[in-house]
Amino acid sequence: MPDPDIITSQEFQGDLTGHVFGIVDEPQTDVPAITGELLAAGVPIDGIHMYCCRSGVEAFDAEGTRHGLRARINRVIQNLVYEDQLVTIERNLTAGNAVIGVDVEDGSADRIADIFRRHGGHDIVHYGRFSWERLSARTRHAPTRPLPT
Repeated sequence: MPDPDIITSQEFQGDLTGHVFGIVDEPQTDVPAITGELLAAGVPIDGIHMYCCRSGVEAFDAEGTRHGLRARINRVIQNLVYEDQLVTIERNLTAGNAVIGVDVEDGSADRIADIFRRHGGHDIVHYGRFSWERLSARTRHAPTRPLPT
């Protein structure tokens, strides 16, 4: 089970700038391992954001449809620029995977991505001010495990 102090993001995060996001397939084991290593590396606890379950799908809102017109416009632009990465995140959340977002300082994105990769993280992306960078290979398979009803 994830550390209860880790922020499970229940609010829409419209601006992804300055974050690294990664997907993990086994939340019960991967999330504690990654968050533990992030904390040990000096990432502040309020700089780690976790999305999981149905509430994570609603909060992440890859298309912005649940958070008003401004969010919708923002996500339309992001989905064009980020080449459907946000939809990939939402599909993985729907399949029961977890997404971890980390606030990063300049130059630390690769170090954070290394932590994700060591613990099975994939589809890792750094969102910069005017650019984004894929820090791992894209998943070639679509998630198949649906959320419990």
